[in-house]
Amino acid sequence: MGVNSTQLQSPRWTATVLARGVAVSIAAATVVGVSAPGAPIVSQAAVQLVNTTIGVGGSFDPLGLSIPLFFYGTTVPQGDSFHVVPYPGQINVEWPIISALPGLSGVPYWPHSLKQSERIGAGYLEQDIAKQAPGQKITILGMSQGAQVAEIARADMAKDPAYLAHAGDYTFTLIGDPYQPNGGILSRFTSWSRMPILGDLFPLGRPGPSDSPFQTTVYQNQYDGFADFPAYFNPLAVVNALLGIMFEHVLPGYALEPKTSPNSVSTTVGNTTYVTFPQRLPLLAPLRLAASLIGAQRLVDAMDPVLRVIIESAYDRTADPSQVKQFSWTTPQAKISAALKELPGAFAQSMQILRTGRYTPTLPQPVVDATEPATPTTEHPAKSVDNSPLAKAIRQSVVNLTAALTNITRPVAKVLQVVGGQKPTSATPPSNAVASVTTLQPSPSTGSRLSVTAPRTAQATSGEPDSNAASGAAAAPSAPAASKGKPAKRARSGRPAPDAVAPVRQTRDHADTGAAPNSPTAATAKAGDRRSESAGTATKPGAPAGAKADHAKADHAQSGKSARPAA
Repeated sequence: MGVNSTQLQSPRWTATVLARGVAVSIAAATVVGVSAPGAPIVSQAAVQLVNTTIGVGGSFDPLGLSIPLFFYGTTVPQGDSFHVVPYPGQINVEWPIISALPGLSGVPYWPHSLKQSERIGAGYLEQDIAKQAPGQKITILGMSQGAQVAEIARADMAKDPAYLAHAGDYTFTLIGDPYQPNGGILSRFTSWSRMPILGDLFPLGRPGPSDSPFQTTVYQNQYDGFADFPAYFNPLAVVNALLGIMFEHVLPGYALEPKTSPNSVSTTVGNTTYVTFPQRLPLLAPLRLAASLIGAQRLVDAMDPVLRVIIESAYDRTADPSQVKQFSWTTPQAKISAALKELPGAFAQSMQILRTGRYTPTLPQPVVDATEPATPTTEHPAKSVDNSPLAKAIRQSVVNLTAALTNITRPVAKVLQVVGGQKPTSATPPSNAVASVTTLQPSPSTGSRLSVTAPRTAQATSGEPDSNAASGAAAAPSAPAASKGKPAKRARSGRPAPDAVAPVRQTRDHADTGAAPNSPTAATAKAGDRRSESAGTATKPGAPAGAKADHAKADHAQSGKSARPAA
């Protein structure tokens, strides 16, 4: 496939080609003569890194093929390298012997309970993150069970000084998160985590605090039964939420929802932004679909306000979204009284809908609590990755298949962008890293010979390669598009904050990030692990050189964690 002039002028195209070919092209420099070379001279060269988005699919989408399609195909920032971390992605039970077969237990669709499936996925994700090149800007994008996997990785990374020292390099985007503090079904039933059988099958309770040192955006559809489950028992609200799993979580779910919806409600607490999209009642969705065939949708919409008052009495919409609200079997009397007072206004709104045919659901703005109570958590340890030769061979085959299938689904995202009139966010300029360049001094009969060790790109070295790398082609993004609706959030270096819409002002500092020495990261192609690169020829920009010893100690201290092996 040819390369046009526009592609050659693109900084990302140049960065990708340089990162993949610099070692080969310079190592092949002309050598004149046959005499032994003189003493080497080591110098430095700047190399641009490609920013990376890592996707983790939801339940029954372990290959993550739907990840690029959400928000009208705009989830992956334009110009980013993109690949998916495949994992079982199941909600099943543990089968005796079968589920634990060596080399196969991590294969997509392999039978596992939800609790075990997310643990396996977290192990693979943490390994993949650790393999990314130092200095890269990395976005972890998880949907549904994939958001659970990302939550575990985020909690583990927040305990690691090596990640805390470069927290600005990582961004998390969670969609339909069952661990959402106020609404996630797994957070609602935290107290059930010790129940026999139920606690063994389902990972009830958050894996870590709601906030973290890493910039995070959590998206949810109103009435998505996995991410917006009722706080109080209300039969009508429970049935509505269960139908919401079908219509607000799965189909169409988040695929046909603009990320910058004008009536969405956004709240920022610390480093985490919560975005909720108001929706019509899923309870009426079957009737609404039938009525739309004969142009009578307003008749169904007119039923929505009255039923909504009853259903909303099971929620605390103004509560702090960062604080866990557990499920209660009783509804407070104050909620019931408030609902009764709202019914006359709901009837009036129904009459107006019948007259005009116009209806737009809305949500109140949550109030951020000035206090920060401890988040109830449960243990969700990531499962150690099997690094046996058989497991590695099977894993590489799965990764290659995933990359090939992702290449097929990526064009569908372009179609959705056209249909929805949406554009992905523009990627930030790639980061710069320093590579060692060794020049061998020429002798009288010898020319000069060069060799380079350059920072790795995700496509070239990651255990989960970029989907574009499967065919051997470098990613050539189109011209950047203007981003829309970015929130006014705390400034961070490198990558801008995710484009959640209009968050309220921050009223509470983010969670304690911990005190950790800054650790340098080497920028050589031979370094196999982000956390073990303390002996390189150059440090990450901004990291003090004197921290190398501390970083080396941290590496030895973490050597027992197989979740981030030195690849």
